[in-house]
Amino acid sequence: MSRSKKILNAPKRIRQKLKDFNEERKKPKEPITTKASMFSIFSWAFYDLGNTIFSVLIVSFYFSLWVVSDEVGGSDGDYGYANAFSMALVFLTAPLLGALSDQARRRMPFLFITTLICVAFTALLGYEKEGWSKSTILTASLVFFVAANYFYQAGLIFYDSTLATISTPGNRGRIGGIGIGIGYVGSFIGILSALFLTTVLGFPYQAVFQATAMLFLIFAIPCFIFVKETPEDNFWPSLMILMAILLGLNSWLFEGTLIRYSLIIFALFCAVSSMNTKTTPLFRDGSIFEAVNGTFSQLKKTLSMLGEFPGLSRFLVGRVFYTDAANTSITFAAIYVSKEFGMTDTEIAIYTMIGVFSSIVSAFLWGYLVDIIGPKITLNLVLWVWFATFSLLISTVWLGLPTWMIWIAPFLAGIALGGMWCADRPYMLVLTPPRYIGQFYGLYSMVGRFATIIGPLSWAIIVDELEFSRPAAITFLLIIMIIGYIILQGVDDKPREWPAELQADYEPEPPRGAIGRSR
Repeated sequence: MSRSKKILNAPKRIRQKLKDFNEERKKPKEPITTKASMFSIFSWAFYDLGNTIFSVLIVSFYFSLWVVSDEVGGSDGDYGYANAFSMALVFLTAPLLGALSDQARRRMPFLFITTLICVAFTALLGYEKEGWSKSTILTASLVFFVAANYFYQAGLIFYDSTLATISTPGNRGRIGGIGIGIGYVGSFIGILSALFLTTVLGFPYQAVFQATAMLFLIFAIPCFIFVKETPEDNFWPSLMILMAILLGLNSWLFEGTLIRYSLIIFALFCAVSSMNTKTTPLFRDGSIFEAVNGTFSQLKKTLSMLGEFPGLSRFLVGRVFYTDAANTSITFAAIYVSKEFGMTDTEIAIYTMIGVFSSIVSAFLWGYLVDIIGPKITLNLVLWVWFATFSLLISTVWLGLPTWMIWIAPFLAGIALGGMWCADRPYMLVLTPPRYIGQFYGLYSMVGRFATIIGPLSWAIIVDELEFSRPAAITFLLIIMIIGYIILQGVDDKPREWPAELQADYEPEPPRGAIGRSR
C-alpha cells in the first residue's frame, strides 16, 4: 500500500481500532482477587508507597539539592557520578541477585534484607562529626548515598518480580496500577513531611533524610508480613534478628540523639519478637554455598538461552534507552527547575506534587488500559507523553516561551511516570518464562540500571565537562528515548505458551537408579 493510500485510510483504521477497543472493554474482566486477597494486594502496594518516598526525597529532591547547596558546595557532577556509580554496582550484580532468588525459590527474604540495609544507610545521609570539613561531609554522604541507592535499586529486582505472586495475566495490569497509584501517594506523604520539617519546624535537610528512612521502613512492613509466596513460609524471625543487629550497629553512630535511642529500642523489640517462633530456611534445598554454586550455573544457562524467547532481548535493549531518559530527568528535575527558573524549595515541592497527583490518577487508568489493549500499545502511548514533556522543558528555555508553561511539565511527566511502570512490568512478564522469572528480572533490572549509569554520567559530562546548558542535556534524553521507542516496535506482547519445564512449579524427574531419593 502506497503512503497516500495509508493516509487516506487512516480515519477508517482509527475507527476500527476504537471499535475493537470498545468491544474488548465490554468483555468481563478477571477479578483482581483471583490469586490474592485485597488485603495482600494493598500490603504489597504499600511497599511501593514506602520506596517512592525514598525515590522522591532522596534520589530526586532533597539530597540532590543538599549536594549543590552552599552548605556543602557540591556540583551536578558530584551527584551525577555518585548516582552513576551506585547504578553501576546494580548493573554488575543484578543478574546474580535475581538468579540467587530463583535458586532459593523466593523473593521476599531478599527484599526484606535489601530494604533494611537501604534504610540504615539513608539515616546516615548528611552525618557529620565536629571538625569535619565541607568536603569530608560531602564525601561521606555520597558514599552513604551510593550504598543506600544500591540496596534500594537491588530491592526493586525482588519487588518487581513479586507481582507474579499476587496476580495473574488477566488482572496484572490493574494490580500493577494499584501498586503504582498507591505508591505515588508516598510522594505526597514524603514531600509534606519534608516541608513540615524544613519549613515549619526549621530543621535541616538531615532531618528529612532520617525521616525518609523511618517512613520507608514503616510502610514496607505490611508487605513483609502479609505477602507470602507459599502458605507455609515464615522467614520473619530470622530476618528480625538481622534487623536488630543492623539497627543496633547503626544507632551507635548517633551521639545522644533521639533517633539513636529510638533505634536501640526498635532493635530490642526486633530481637524479642524473633523468639519462640519457628522460621523457614532461606534456601529450601541445601546450604547457601550450594545455592550460590547453583546460581552461577543457572545464570550462565539463562544468558545462553536468552535468544530462545521471542522479543525478550529486543525489549531489554529498548528498555535501556527509555528508562535512561525517564530516570535521569526525574533525578535532575529539582536541580533543573532550581537553577534554570530560580524556584524555591517550597515551589519545587509544589511542582513535584503536581507530578505526583497526575501520577496517582493516571496509574489506575493506565493499569486498566493495559488489561484492555495490552502493555505494548500502552507503553507506546506513555513514551509519546514523554516526548511532549521533554519538548516542553527544552522549548521553554530555548524558545523563550512564557515561564508559566513550565508548570505543565510535571503534569505530563506524572502521567508518563504513572503509565511507564504500569506497562513496563506486565510487558516483561509476558516475555519471561515463569521458571526463571527471578533471573530474567535480574536482567530486566540490570539493563534499567545500566541506563541509569549512562544518564547521570551524560548529564554530568554535558553540563560540567562540556559546559553546555541543562536544556542540551534534556535534548540528549529526548533523542535516546526516541531510539528506545523505535527499538520496541519490533516486540509483540502476545501471551506465550510455556512448556512444562519452564513453569514455576516444575520439578525435574529424578534420574533412574537414584538411591535414597525419597529418604
